[in-house]
Amino acid sequence: MNRDSIYDFCTQVCEHVRFRPDHRAIAAELTAHLEDHAAALMERGVPEEEATKQAVAAMGDPEEIGRELDKSHSPLLGWLQIWFG
Repeated sequence: MNRDSIYDFCTQVCEHVRFRPDHRAIAAELTAHLEDHAAALMERGVPEEEATKQAVAAMGDPEEIGRELDKSHSPLLGWLQIWFG
């Protein structure tokens, strides 16, 4: 699987999420979704490289996704959760 394009997509998404401690979890979840989608496409006979490309394209605009995720990964709420458990 072309992990470079998945990594690039996750990096682009996380650029728009201000609460950096959540970047690892966000990237892990996005990676899992993308790998699952690509694997499903490969089971249907799509070549690996093309399957990864299609999975990334199907996720949509990384900037838009990042901005939406930023709303639910607020720095203020994130730090409060870390400080007060």
